[in-house]
Amino acid sequence: MLKHIRKALAISALSLAVSTAAFAQDKPKVAFVPQLIGIPYFNAMEAGGNRAAKELGVDFIYSGPVDTNPVDQLQIVQNLIDQGVNAISVSVLDASSIAPVVEAAKAKGIKLFTSDSDAPDSGRAVYVAQATDEGLGNTIIDELVKRVGEDAKIGIVSGEATASNLNAWIGFMQKQAAAKYPKLKLLEPQYAGGTAERAAQISGDLMAANPDIKAIIAVASTTCPGVAQAIETAGKIGSVIGAGYCSPNTARSYLKSGAFGFTVLWDPAQLGYLTVWAGKQLIDGKAFEAENKVPGFDNPVTYDATKGILLLGPPAVFTAENVDKFDF
Repeated sequence: MLKHIRKALAISALSLAVSTAAFAQDKPKVAFVPQLIGIPYFNAMEAGGNRAAKELGVDFIYSGPVDTNPVDQLQIVQNLIDQGVNAISVSVLDASSIAPVVEAAKAKGIKLFTSDSDAPDSGRAVYVAQATDEGLGNTIIDELVKRVGEDAKIGIVSGEATASNLNAWIGFMQKQAAAKYPKLKLLEPQYAGGTAERAAQISGDLMAANPDIKAIIAVASTTCPGVAQAIETAGKIGSVIGAGYCSPNTARSYLKSGAFGFTVLWDPAQLGYLTVWAGKQLIDGKAFEAENKVPGFDNPVTYDATKGILLLGPPAVFTAENVDKFDF
């Protein structure tokens, strides 16, 4: 009998050792929760995240809402916290409501941070920024003025009204116009949620109500097709210029048709890679330096310790002439 008990204990100890070893070999998990799944922009971030996970030795989880619903997004984040994912990044839809999940993550020792869209007052660990909000707002206004002049009337069609990144870009557009181009008239922003159809309707209404309008800015990637299609449908190519924050693949046909004059963005695949890299740094307890060497990046990635922002780099301008050099 004693012999059997000893054998059972030995088997149990062996099983526990195997289980512990298996657990120790588990890769750290980094998640990214986009504002919306199924669009080229966030698909590119997912691809970059997958590449980083493979190269950095982590598991990457990509999960987001099917429409731009802040409540659904927060529920997904909470589910990831409940699962014990080591680091969770969020492209924030509603900056005013994310603080409680940040605290819930901290209580479980989980690193919760933002990427692509920030919630600066939430207590997040770091913000992985695609470019500065000021740089993005200034660039699109400066590029438009080159094409339509300093006294033009310009419409703005954004996405979700609560999206902190979109609102920040609009704020800097307005500041740049007021400071540098006082005769420029920016119309009040209109919000289309997450649908191109609604963006097209709003753009059509803007052109009908303002026959002297010279340009329309699509602030969200989801609104780019709607704005461009409205300009094409109205027969306004050449008299109204579309511009926005759209991926080259989304904007390519509109750049070539002339409905869009240019688009301002960055490489979201690189942003996805940087997001996972930042998550791994946080999990490992490694501090960000003022300049960070990230695998596959030509230039150092800067970190602003006072604001807690890790910066991908300056924005890029895509036109009909250079768009075919890019695939995202």
